[in-house]
Amino acid sequence: MKKHSGVTQDFDKAKLKASVKKAGAKEEHATKVADNLASKVKEGTMTVEIRRWCITELRPLDPKAAKAYETFEKPAKKK
Repeated sequence: MKKHSGVTQDFDKAKLKASVKKAGAKEEHATKVADNLASKVKEGTMTVEIRRWCITELRPLDPKAAKAYETFEKPAKKK
């Protein structure tokens, strides 16, 4: 996958699942979303696209968690 900064790294299904759970999703919903996205992500897939897919997958399962995931912004890294 390709990050917004241009850096590429391997897709980490466990990391996605953990972030979905942090947004308030149940374990089974987080697992389902992570499993579904793992089959979609290809080399070069942008993280913004993965995020959009995640929200789309999560919304029918848990609208509140989807909204929390959608509105979360990572704190900027200190230089």
